[in-house]
Amino acid sequence: MKSDEKTVQANQVGDIVRTTESFGPNPAGSIGIVYETYPDNGVPASEIVSILLINGHDIGSFNQAEQTESLTWLAHVDIAYAYSSPSRLMKDFRDGYFNQAFAKARAVADQVGVRSLA
Repeated sequence: MKSDEKTVQANQVGDIVRTTESFGPNPAGSIGIVYETYPDNGVPASEIVSILLINGHDIGSFNQAEQTESLTWLAHVDIAYAYSSPSRLMKDFRDGYFNQAFAKARAVADQVGVRSLA
């Protein structure tokens, strides 16, 4: 399987994804990381994921259907992150907590020919 092929899987913290559509000023093809997962109370065995783009934009949470429609899995990096609040997420981003993961995201994006890294 190539890294840019989406399989039916549960996304997890540390997964690198590419958007398939634009979100605000962020174009389709933007690269991000799953920083949080939590159960979708309405759907058994389904997880909601939250995405932080490499430019620091938090593009929100995605249920299983939205993940399939809007995100393409690229790779996974080992990162232990425990989300607690939006302000803490932004502080951690500014302090470089995600730098190593985003460096790998850039390398993966280069491998699969992703043009937009917004």
